[in-house]
Amino acid sequence: MSRFRLLSTDFDGTLILHPSDGRCTEAFGEVLERHRKADGLWAVNTGRSLAHAIEGLDNFRAPVQPDFLLTNEREIFSSDGRGGWTPHAEWNGLCADRHDGLFASAGEVVASVRALAAKSGDVTIIEEDGRAVGLVTSSEQVMEDVAAFIDSESVEFPDFSYQRNTVYLRFCHRDYHKGATLGEVCRMLQIDRTVVLAAGDHFNDLPMLDGRFAAFPCCPSNAIPEVKRSVRLAGGHVAALPAADGIAEAWKSFHP
Repeated sequence: MSRFRLLSTDFDGTLILHPSDGRCTEAFGEVLERHRKADGLWAVNTGRSLAHAIEGLDNFRAPVQPDFLLTNEREIFSSDGRGGWTPHAEWNGLCADRHDGLFASAGEVVASVRALAAKSGDVTIIEEDGRAVGLVTSSEQVMEDVAAFIDSESVEFPDFSYQRNTVYLRFCHRDYHKGATLGEVCRMLQIDRTVVLAAGDHFNDLPMLDGRFAAFPCCPSNAIPEVKRSVRLAGGHVAALPAADGIAEAWKSFHP
């Protein structure tokens, strides 16, 4: 029997590199098959939207399909076994309500970021349904500066936070992130962190890699230094190999 009941993996940067063909590697495919044969479950825990995640998985061509898609760093969808995805209405609805309230109360923070973007050719606001939900910058250095600006502007709004990955940033409530969403899946499955392996590579993966929601955190060799540090502090595995091959390496290192 596998020591892991649930495998929670980021997608971009963790399972696939950019640029690449975006396909599942032989080593990771073998791990997925072994994991499934031992009644293990797999959740793709990503910043992608549902449609974008499905598109990526179609191209990934893994021998096993995920049981859960955790999208936008906070929403939960479960496989219906027929190629469709069922939203977890209670969690997703509460998540939407909390974010609606957040944006209503912290509108001046978003307004400040809009003003910054209007003065800069390096910051573009991302809009959804007429609301600013995040931004993209021209470089990771610009992102560092923008993140510091948001931190200073949101001091009086402690619930206002963000998730960032390379040049992309999404505004969010501080209580909703990849770790909290993974924790909700564990609650639904009635399992605890001691049977969960989590894998990620960038800032937005940190909440699921610090040991609170997964006893076995790991990252590929291409992970940023902050992720490697967090994984090591939590007693996890920093792989010598990149992307999916690194996660396969980590899975095998933890497995008896």
